[in-house]
Amino acid sequence: MWLAGKKALITGSSSGIGLGAAQAFVRAGAAVVVTSERPLSDLPEIASLTDGGNAHYVQADMTKEGEPARLVDKAWEKLGGFSILVNNVGTFREPGFLDLSWKNFEFVFRLNVWSSVAATQQFVKRARQAGQGGRILFTTSLNGTRSEPAHTLYDASKGAINALTRQLAVELAPDFTTVAIAPGLVETPLTDMGLRSDPAARQAILDQIPVRRIASVDDLAQWYVFLASDAAGYATGNIITVDGGLDAQQMPSRPLSGGEQEIARPA
Repeated sequence: MWLAGKKALITGSSSGIGLGAAQAFVRAGAAVVVTSERPLSDLPEIASLTDGGNAHYVQADMTKEGEPARLVDKAWEKLGGFSILVNNVGTFREPGFLDLSWKNFEFVFRLNVWSSVAATQQFVKRARQAGQGGRILFTTSLNGTRSEPAHTLYDASKGAINALTRQLAVELAPDFTTVAIAPGLVETPLTDMGLRSDPAARQAILDQIPVRRIASVDDLAQWYVFLASDAAGYATGNIITVDGGLDAQQMPSRPLSGGEQEIARPA
């Protein structure tokens, strides 16, 4: 029960990493508010989570002006205050670089970055009014420091989240601490992109991951629990990479030259 008695708001929590984190928080003893832009009637997994009494649902479209602050206020009301904010909401949706428009930029950065800024502002205001501090978690990505084709805006937005995590660690100290989790590839509805239906494409991905598997949501969820707990209370401004070794490896498919093969051969 790492989070016994804790209360948290987790954005973008109707599926994928956010839902997994919310479920793990409840198992760890926390009361949570979960949220998405869809009505609860369309979200059977959320409905089953809220049936237990320790989870509440607030519908909010984080791309709309004023919605992040309204969400924080509603969560504060439902929980009687909270001390943990998990800024998880985000998406990957963009054309190729030469086809990018201001509309594309505004959508990705409003959802992936501004919603976290606005929600954090309101959380800090409410917490300070109540005479308390708090813990702020962000979901970033390995793409915040590593790049891949056709991810211009997504990668830039995650780089911004990394910078925000570090900056707020200084700006809001000592009453608030910040930390970000940077996953590699995780099996979620957002990242499937045919990998379940194309064995060859899936194997090509697996061959590049040192642990030879794609992360499950559960692989990530326990990191959120730990980093939200008092056990991690001295960590702030940190970007925690959870990627199966992807970031540790350079050019995994590069063939060795003849000379390199000689060096690599056991004596």
